[in-house]
Order: sequence, then structure tokens, then C-alpha cells
Amino acid sequence: MADFESFINDAVAAQDIPGCVLVATNRDGSFTYANSFGSTSMKPENAKPLGLDTVMWIASCTKLMTSLCAMQLIERGQLSLDEPVYKHIPELECFTVIKGFSDAGEPIEEKHSRPITLRLLLTHSSGLAYEGTHPKALAWLKYHNRQPASSGKLLERFSCPLVFEPGESWAYGPSIDYAGLLVERITGQTLEQYMRTNLWEPLGIKDMTFFPSSRPDMKDRMADMSARNETDKVHYTDERMTFQDGEGKEVSDCMGGQGCFTSAEEYLKIIHALLTCDEEKEKKKNMLSKASLDEFFKPQLGEGSKQALNAMLQNEMANNALGSTSKSEIKSWGLGGIVLMGDSPDGKKVGTMIWGGLPNLVWWVDRKAGLCGLYAGQVLPPGDAKCAVLSRKFEKGVYEMYEENMGGGV
Repeated sequence: MADFESFINDAVAAQDIPGCVLVATNRDGSFTYANSFGSTSMKPENAKPLGLDTVMWIASCTKLMTSLCAMQLIERGQLSLDEPVYKHIPELECFTVIKGFSDAGEPIEEKHSRPITLRLLLTHSSGLAYEGTHPKALAWLKYHNRQPASSGKLLERFSCPLVFEPGESWAYGPSIDYAGLLVERITGQTLEQYMRTNLWEPLGIKDMTFFPSSRPDMKDRMADMSARNETDKVHYTDERMTFQDGEGKEVSDCMGGQGCFTSAEEYLKIIHALLTCDEEKEKKKNMLSKASLDEFFKPQLGEGSKQALNAMLQNEMANNALGSTSKSEIKSWGLGGIVLMGDSPDGKKVGTMIWGGLPNLVWWVDRKAGLCGLYAGQVLPPGDAKCAVLSRKFEKGVYEMYEENMGGGV
């Protein structure tokens, strides 16, 4: 048994996590790792052994797929990275920017002067931010005596003004949800319909949806959510998630930044396709061309945006929630996730793309080493320190196994 497997088994036994699913593979499939640990729930009557096909809410892991869809439309000449998106989403043209606050706490707002483009949406440089996470957005909500919106409709949920001029900084937020809306308005399809035809079916993915109510078979295999309590152990929780509206019902829109449900073994097909879609034999799957793939992985951020991203990643919880990378490493952003600007001590090579999802999921794609993988769990809060330690041990352990398997050729 690998060291990281013993460590994870101990964490399950200690109720540090209910369980997790770990998957990884290399470019040609000559190396694979897939294992599951623990159970689907901390509620005894719901608990079943966690499996590779256990369904989870993957939250922001959805963002990668939405970004890939947008890139496909660019390849087809239906979209551009650098044209204003207002032709298709005129609602965004009306957004103001919060420039500051008066002594009385009143927001000072002006119309934004630089256009929002798809490139800015895909790199979180648009000025859009999640209302419950950014100081300016929180102050804006406080002044208006509002809580973060919980509507099932995208345009109603994400309506806070911009927190900076487009392109001037970096903030995590609903930019990719708007990129998903862009895909819908250009294609005339729901995001689920487009993804099914252009991503999921070509890759042989059957168990993936924005709406679990439409797939009772998947709903029956869904893991429960757990939360860490005051004793530092995990317990069952039915806390409302952001895939639910204010009444706890399933949202009605396809949220391209957070809305998908699937299993670890199915999501691995997405990241493996991203790893290999520049190969001749993979072109039939219609992911991306090599030129588009190179652009997708290229560091995209200007200096102000890069500084803002790296400053935020010095916060422990934020860093754990946003890929759990080494704080000493400089990061940028590609068009689908964080991009490492140097080799990482755990084995990841320069250019590796990383991101994850709210209930402590983390994926990575390392084109240089030819390796990709996913740590998948369902634990709150995001950025949980114990889950971050486990995911890092898994990633480091997999690189060690891969190097041994490849005879030191990584």
C-alpha cells in the first residue's frame, strides 16, 4: 500500500473525512491509478462504500468544461476572445464599477470604461466577483441590506456591480457562468445540451448532468455532503448548496461555473482529453486543435491581475480552496485554471493547469509530464485544511508512482 493510501485510510478511520475518490492517468494510458476510500455519508442509514462511480456535486470543476465549450466556438468562428461580449449578453454592458464608498458607506459607482471580453471572463479578470467573498461586494450588500442572491436564474443571482475595471485585477466570481450563458445564446442550446453533444458523448461520458432530478439513477448513487464540526470531525449536513435556489430546490439554469454532477471516473475523461487532444488520434473527439490548446494553457494575466491572484493565494484557506498550490510558487491563469510558472516540489511541471470545486475537489493537467488526476470529495467548508493535506499527499504520491512506473523518465 502506498504511503498516501495509508494516510487516507487513517483519515477515514479518524473521521477526518467520510471518504474520497482518487483517479489519475498518463497520456497514453500506460499508467493509471483509481481508488476509492471510505463511505458516501456520515449518516449511518445512508452510508455505502464510496466507489469510482459515486456521483458528486463537482461545483467549480464545471468551469473547465464551460471554458472548453467557449474555445470550441472560437475555433468555429462563432466567438472571439477579444471582442466585447455585449452583442450576445447586453446585460453586462450596463454593469457599473464600485469605485469606493462614502463616509456613510454608500457605494460610489461608475459605468465601466473598458469592455468585458471572453478572454477577461475566462481569466476572472472581468471585474465580476462572487458577492459573498469579495470585500467590495460584501460592503455593497451591507449598504443595500441584502444577502447574496440565491435565485435559480443566472442573471438574477449574479447582479452585483463590478469590483474593478475589466482587465485591471483578478477576482474569483461568476465570469464562467456568463461564459456559459454566451455559449447558450450563440448556439441556441442549453449548456447541458451543448456539452452532451460536443464534450460528453464524444468522450464516452454518460453520467454527467446539471439536473440530478432528470437522472434518478445518478441521484441514487450520489454522496451526501459532510461538514467539519467543532470537534474537528466531519458530520452529515443537509446545508443548502449553491446548486439550490433560495427554497432549496434545484436551480433552473445551467450554471456553467458550478452546476455539474458526475463521478470521478467520468470527470477523468475530461481532463485526460485535455491532456491528449493535440494528438492526431484524438482529433475525432473534436475537443480543441493544438493551436487552441496552446492558447488555453498559455499564461494570460497582465501584471495587475497576476499580482492580485498571487496575493490572494497567500491566504491559507483561499489557497487550499483554489488548488492547494505552494505559496512560494508564482502562478498565472490560463483559459481554464491556474497555471504554474515553474516546476513544483511535488512533481508537477511548469505549465501545469490546476483547479477544483467547492466541496474540496482538485484536478490537474500536466502536459510536460504527461499526467493528469483528480482528488474528489464532498466536504465543507471549501479550503478545508485536512482535505488539502490529503490531496497534496495524493498528488505527490502519484508522481512518485508514475516516475517509478516509467523508470524515472518523468
